[in-house]
Amino acid sequence: MNFMRNLPNKDSLLNKTDHIYKEISFLSSTASNISSKLVSVVARLSCSSNMLEGDTGCALWPSSLFLSEFILSYPKIFSSKCCFELGSGVGLVGICLNSVGASKVILTDGDPCTLRNMKENMELNNLCIEQEDSSVLKESKNKVECKYLSWEEVCESDLWGYQPDIVLGADIIYDPVCVPHLVRVLSVLLRRDRRQGKANATSGDEFETEAPVAYIATVVRNPETFNCFATAAADTKLSVLNITSTAAPSKFLPYMLSYDRSSVQLLKVTSLF
Repeated sequence: MNFMRNLPNKDSLLNKTDHIYKEISFLSSTASNISSKLVSVVARLSCSSNMLEGDTGCALWPSSLFLSEFILSYPKIFSSKCCFELGSGVGLVGICLNSVGASKVILTDGDPCTLRNMKENMELNNLCIEQEDSSVLKESKNKVECKYLSWEEVCESDLWGYQPDIVLGADIIYDPVCVPHLVRVLSVLLRRDRRQGKANATSGDEFETEAPVAYIATVVRNPETFNCFATAAADTKLSVLNITSTAAPSKFLPYMLSYDRSSVQLLKVTSLF
C-alpha cells in the first residue's frame, strides 16, 4: 500500500470557523550581511485559532519562522534543488523555498486535516499544481506538491523515488513515540548510496555538498525527547550537528514581537554511509 499520496478530496475535513487568515511578511530594508539580495516575501496562510482543540498542525510555530528565515538568508543552498519537507504544517517553509528558486518542493504531513489546510494555503499563494504529470507543471515556476506521509507506515520503496537534495523539518522532534519512525524516514531519504552518481563535494564551504542533507529547526521543550532523537540518529549512522551559531539567519521578522528566535536550534543532519 502506498502511503505517499495526494490528499483525497474531502470538503468536510476542516472547520474553517476555527481558523484565521494571516499574512507573514519577510522584509529587509537593505541587503543583509548574509545575502546580497533584498528580501520581500509575503505568505498568506490559514492558521488554527485554537491549538487547545488539537489543531497543532495548522498552527504557526517559531521553528517554522526560523527555518523560513534561514532559507531566505541562504538562498543559494536551496536554489535549483529538490527540497522535501517533513511535517510541513501550514506550508510556510514551502512558500519560502519556492521564492528562492528550488527546482521542486515536496511538502508532506501525516494528518489529513493539516494536509488539506496546507494545500489550500498553497492555492492561496498560487503555488499548488493539481496534476503532477501535466504540461502545466513542466512550464510553471511554481513546483510545489502536497503529499500525505505517515512516518509510521511509509515503506522505504515509497521514498526511494524522490531522492531529494535537501530534507527540511520544523518542530518535528516532539514525541518520543514518533522519534524512531522519524529517524527511519530521515535515514532513507539521506542515504548516499541511493543517490545515482552522486558524491560528496570537495569545496570547503560547509553548505556545498552533493550528498543529501537535512536542516531541522527545533525548540527543545523536553531534553529527554531530544536525547532520544540524538541517540536514535547515532544508532542509525546519522550525523547531527548543531549549526545555530554558525548559520544564524538574518532577522526578516522584526515586527513579530512574540517570535522568540533565541529558543530555536538549527540542526544539520547527514548520513554517515
